[in-house]
Amino acid sequence: MKLKRLTNCGNGFEAILLQRELENEGIPSTIKNEVTSAYPPMGGCVMFVYDYDYDKAVMVMTHLAGEA
Repeated sequence: MKLKRLTNCGNGFEAILLQRELENEGIPSTIKNEVTSAYPPMGGCVMFVYDYDYDKAVMVMTHLAGEA
């Protein structure tokens, strides 16, 4: 199984929110450049999903963007 970059997130909080939405749809994901601390990292994070989940993950993101 190969990971594919889904998106760059502005911060760790944004990445965790997206990760939860993906998990609700049964899509596992990985966050890179995440700092484990009491506060979200100030820099960006990169969200990865498995290549076979990529299209479904893009649809979840598109749906979330439409709600914002």
